[in-house]
Order: sequence, then structure tokens, then C-alpha cells
Amino acid sequence: MTNIVLLITYNIDGDKMKRFKPKKKFNKIFIIIIIISIVFIRYLYHQNKLDKNYVANYLVNDFIEKYKNIKDIDFILKYAFDMNYNEDIKENRESEESKDNELTTIKEEVNDRKPVVYIYNTHQEEKYLSNYMNGYNISTGVLQASKILKEYLHEYNIESIVEEDSISDKLHSLNWKYGYSYKVSRMFLESAFSDNPSLKYFIDLHRDSSKYDATTTEINGEKYARILFVIGLDNQNYEPNLEMANKLKEKIIAYDKSLFRGIMKKSGKGVNGIYNQDFNPNCILIEVGGQYNSIEEVDNTLKILAKIFSEYIEDDLNEKEK
Repeated sequence: MTNIVLLITYNIDGDKMKRFKPKKKFNKIFIIIIIISIVFIRYLYHQNKLDKNYVANYLVNDFIEKYKNIKDIDFILKYAFDMNYNEDIKENRESEESKDNELTTIKEEVNDRKPVVYIYNTHQEEKYLSNYMNGYNISTGVLQASKILKEYLHEYNIESIVEEDSISDKLHSLNWKYGYSYKVSRMFLESAFSDNPSLKYFIDLHRDSSKYDATTTEINGEKYARILFVIGLDNQNYEPNLEMANKLKEKIIAYDKSLFRGIMKKSGKGVNGIYNQDFNPNCILIEVGGQYNSIEEVDNTLKILAKIFSEYIEDDLNEKEK
């Protein structure tokens, strides 16, 4: 901003210079102009007439440059700066993927806009690799990944709920150790289903602790966090859960086989063996990437996972109609 130039003059006798401050009237006019400008900019912004990309780049120029592969500016503004747009403003998002395989039929469970997917994190404090978002005090863990998945599911008209109540706080209040995390998440599951009987699919989102090479793949020059399913065999009715995992597996492999790490079946001593999958036939534990993956790589994968999961839901509802 241009500095206000102070008027400088000499007196007739050649005395020292004297500075004259601008008149108070000028100051008031200047302040009024600034206020009007701010109000006008805010008006344009909330009327969706101001380019969001420009606003984002202005606010976080360095961050956007380093993190430019996340192309959803709405997401950056929402999660990095807690900027929410008016509900009546329609979001104009351009999809980079072909829409040939998008949902062709929206069933009653989805069309009424009630949540059908519940996303939670039994190990809620699992983190991904530190990155540029840390400078803005934004968590880069599985909880944030769950919120990203929710946003992408919404683009396919699939409404979901993300569990944000703290697992660790609940453990602390009950004086339980970390090993009881699945017992706490079971309590959250039951409560969410009681409040939202429309829920039909339950995703426990985790991240692995394997090496970077094991949890990462490259597709068309972009890095992706690989996907792993975990099925507990100590649940006597595990077959529907395994069937769900296999169907999702086929869809992931059809997209790119390198994206899928496999289905890990666990049972016996020293492991949970159930993972709350006895709660519903449509329960699944998904590990997206590992501790060395960045949230950007996870974001790339979640975009694909949302598309695949929406197709799975469509197929599932079609089968139930037969």
C-alpha cells in the first residue's frame, strides 16, 4: 500500500524543516474508502463472483504452490482456513475423470439424501507424514482423511457421517488402556446407528506402519497411497465382510492393480480378530497408505476409493432389488 507522503516545507527565514500531518478529514476519507473496498470484496466473495482460486492463492500463495496437486480449492479453504460458503451457493467442480462409469441410478436410500455411510477411525490419532499443512495447524491423520473421503462421496450423491468424537478422550474418561480402542469405537458405532438408522455401510479408516515403498504406487506420474483391507476371521459371520472386501478388490484392480496391496485376514491370539465387523455385514477396515505417505498421496487415493465405493453401493442396492 502506498505510504502517505508527509508534506515538507521550509519557512521563509530558512529555518529547519517542519512536518505537517495530513488533515483529520483526509484520514477519515481514507478509512471510509478502505472499509467500502473490504465490504465490496466480501460481497463479491459471498456472491460467488470472486474467483476462489485467486482468493486461495492470495491467502496461501506459498502453500498452494507446494501443494498444488490437490486441485480442490474449496477443500483447501474449508479445511485449511475454516471458510464455509453459503449453503445456497452451488459448487462448480470440474471432474478430471471420465463420467462414463458414474452412477446411473440413484436408489431411494441415497436419493433422500440421508447418510448411508459411517466413517470412523478406531486408531484416530494415526498420522501421515508431516507436510506443508502443519504450518497452518492442520492435522494430517486418518481423521482428516475421513473428512476428505466424505467430500468425495458427496460428489457421487453418497451422504456420509464422519465420527469426530475423541477415542482417546473416551478411553481416558473410562480409565481404559489403548488396547480397548475397538471397544470404544463399537460404542460410537452403536450410537451413530441408533441416531441414523439409514446407515448401511461402515468404514473403519486406518493407515499402515509399513515402509514407503510398500504403501505407495505411481499412476500416470502421480503418487498414490496403496489400499489394504483387514478382515477379522474370529467373527463367526465374517463371510459377508470378506465378500464385500473381494468385490471392492476387483473394482480397485480394474482401475489399477498396483493400487491394491491385498486382503489381510487376521485371527488368533495377539490380534483383535473381529474389528467390530460382527456389527454389520457391510463393515470393512481399510488401511490407506502408511506413516510415510503424505496427505496429498492419500487424497489421490481417496478420490478413486470414493468412486469405487459409490459403484459398489450401486451394485449392492441393485442386487437387493432382485
